[in-house]
Amino acid sequence: MSAMREFRRQSIRIIITNEKLFEEFREAKKCVFISGFKGYGMVGYITVTHIVEHLKCGRTGVVITKYMPEAITVDKNGIVSPFELYVCRGTDEMSIMALVNHDLPDVRERTRYADTIIRWVTSIGVNEAVFFGGFDARYRVGDEKLRWVATSMWTRKLEEPKMESGLYIIGPLALFTLFSEIYRLPALVILPYAETSRPDPRAAAIAVETFAKLYGLDIDTRELYEKARLIEEKIMELEEQKEAMQAPPGASERVYM
Repeated sequence: MSAMREFRRQSIRIIITNEKLFEEFREAKKCVFISGFKGYGMVGYITVTHIVEHLKCGRTGVVITKYMPEAITVDKNGIVSPFELYVCRGTDEMSIMALVNHDLPDVRERTRYADTIIRWVTSIGVNEAVFFGGFDARYRVGDEKLRWVATSMWTRKLEEPKMESGLYIIGPLALFTLFSEIYRLPALVILPYAETSRPDPRAAAIAVETFAKLYGLDIDTRELYEKARLIEEKIMELEEQKEAMQAPPGASERVYM
């Protein structure tokens, strides 16, 4: 058995488990790296997993950390580890590498995690990065669907307004953006308005559509909108039950003229 390709920096290891897929990714004219986390509305995670599934990306590697989450699950392809790398072709000239964070890296090594990942993707020839997260819907000021932020090397602009000064991106998403700026990787952060207290597939659908438009991709989002509809119906049902329980006895029988 041949040795697997590995990149290591301090306590973080990136192991390539499918060399063929990895090399096919690097052969493309443009290589794009995407990622997100389980932040507001789980938008980053839902968005990336949806893109991976609908573009039929293949698993090409894993990330191993010192404080690895002690949990795994399984899918149709076998064991699912907490941090996985997937690759696929978006178009004939553009390939995508997705880091799927099924869990959050331990707070003690989040800085090393972000530093290692971004340093590595720049070293393998990634041209651009796109990150996804949720933007607290309470800060919506108009009818716009999202806000965005970009590093200084990113040259394109979106139609929607940028994030205003004085507001913050926090957590691992902030660190990925920061190290992209430090290592001069052109990076865009797409932040659709999201519900902060529950998963928000509708916000994820907006993120997917924005990404697809940016790169000329065809990614179906009907499934995400249907999930959003079911969640919203369930919330409405629970609210109605709550109101009924709080109403005084006989209230439904009263008649007002």
